[in-house]
Amino acid sequence: MSEAKVYIDLKEEIIELVGPIDFVEKYMAKYAPPAGTVAVEKPARGPGRPPKLGQQAKKKRVSCDKIIGGMIKAEFFSQARGFGAIKAEVLNTDSGCSDNRIRKALKNAILGGKLVASGAGRGMKYARVQPT
Repeated sequence: MSEAKVYIDLKEEIIELVGPIDFVEKYMAKYAPPAGTVAVEKPARGPGRPPKLGQQAKKKRVSCDKIIGGMIKAEFFSQARGFGAIKAEVLNTDSGCSDNRIRKALKNAILGGKLVASGAGRGMKYARVQPT
């Protein structure tokens, strides 16, 4: 059985392989760079924050005001509705609307003269303004 002997220099840390040809070839493939290739080192980066990998695409969200406006046009408010029913309908359209955003959109619709509110607290009902 023939034996082989190989020296591999991985930046001054020398590896010496001695043994059967199959054994040496196996470890040469693992540690030795392919013939004709040159190892390229990346320049050291200075201190500071690492570069950003890339911006993630943000979802375009429909504003809660536009959703409420669409519900008014679709005559969702033709009868008085409570906040729970309104919230459920808005969340079917866009799950990104929070309770506060929905309440603010309802308040803007009331100030804009599109909706009227009756009741107080949890009993608040919202309905479309009847044209006169």
